[in-house]
Amino acid sequence: MMRKLTTWYIWLVILLGMAAGGYSIAASALSRPWSRPGVLISLIILCILCRCLPLYIRPDCTIDISFISILTTVLLFGPETATAIVFLTTPLEIIPREEGEGHYHIFNTDPVKTFFNAGNRNLSFTLAGLAYRAAGGIPGNIDLPGVLLPGLCFIFCSILLNSFILLFMFLLERKVTFYPTILQMFVGLLPSIFCCTPMAYFLAILMRLPSGTWLALLFMLPLLLARYSLQLYLTGTRQQFSILKALTAALDAKDTYTEGHSARVAQYATLIAQEMGLSQKRVNRLQNGAVFHDIGKIGIPDAILQKPGRLTDAERLEIQQHPIIGVDILKNIDAYRDILDLVRHHHERYDGGGYPDGTVGEQISLEVYILGAADAYDAITSDRPYCKGRSPEVAARILREEAGKQFHPQVAMVAAAMIEDGRLAPPSAGTKQEELPC
Repeated sequence: MMRKLTTWYIWLVILLGMAAGGYSIAASALSRPWSRPGVLISLIILCILCRCLPLYIRPDCTIDISFISILTTVLLFGPETATAIVFLTTPLEIIPREEGEGHYHIFNTDPVKTFFNAGNRNLSFTLAGLAYRAAGGIPGNIDLPGVLLPGLCFIFCSILLNSFILLFMFLLERKVTFYPTILQMFVGLLPSIFCCTPMAYFLAILMRLPSGTWLALLFMLPLLLARYSLQLYLTGTRQQFSILKALTAALDAKDTYTEGHSARVAQYATLIAQEMGLSQKRVNRLQNGAVFHDIGKIGIPDAILQKPGRLTDAERLEIQQHPIIGVDILKNIDAYRDILDLVRHHHERYDGGGYPDGTVGEQISLEVYILGAADAYDAITSDRPYCKGRSPEVAARILREEAGKQFHPQVAMVAAAMIEDGRLAPPSAGTKQEELPC
């Protein structure tokens, strides 16, 4: 259930965003952008096209190149016209979902989510436009170096404001820590923004020429080709991920006692890593490693995986090969080479008594130890063929007792404290998290 304070905040953003959109439309009308109809229509079409053709990095994360058209509009017509175009074209935004799942548009998306996202954009661009004006920005004057400071002010302010408005909502829901998440979001957006910025400037230069509209359209063709190439790459990466997920599902079918184990371990590991202040890049790597950490068990006989009694020494040696089998499965896939150490070493111990390599202390990364602690916590609290699951309180006690022995001392203490505070509770069956605007 969303907190009341979060609900008020969402509606405040919506109301202020709609007011900012109305202001931008009125201010834009006073500047008479339709005096150059060909350029204006081209930028509107380009904005709609870019917003309707995003690239899915993950099912919950997309990128598009609409910032090129937005910044070009700012340089030629002013930030008010850019904001007005983004605001007025929102109903025309039709975004394809993942393959075979239809489209997002305002008629089949939660209205509150749609209005929040629109309000966020309107507010960000309107306030960034004020910064552009304050820095001496004059629409239509794009001569260097005078345009640099106003342009950079608009870029940085729009990124920071958009990130802050979204992040503050999640902060109210206590789903993230404000710092370093705001820095991670800002840094994550910089590469794509810096790539778009020169293109926007060159596009503005082209549109000032007599045949600028046609030249600009030709200029966009290589960008569309680049988008198509990147889409092929991302599609291939998703297909690889789907194949590996199918193997993980097959493992769940083989061993019903561990069904959902990898997903739970990924959830626990992510929460522990965030509590310990790991960067988003390291958290993402840890998530992937957690999802596939047991994939090597697909090569272990069912008779061993599902044996209700104690394993023989020979059977124990065989099941201890699953990290190596997992590495053999993943090592030829470029996208997953960075998680090979997580898959290979998740059963290593801090004191050197683990397998398969018997590493000691800091010979392996902190992420591996976080994965090991999350894996052990789920094993302790889950029913297995050879024992019933124990309570989270017992798991916390074991983590503390084994700190510096089986587990990395800092990781064990953080995980135990989170368990005792109820922040690492095993998910209840059928629990569904509420979806927030993004």
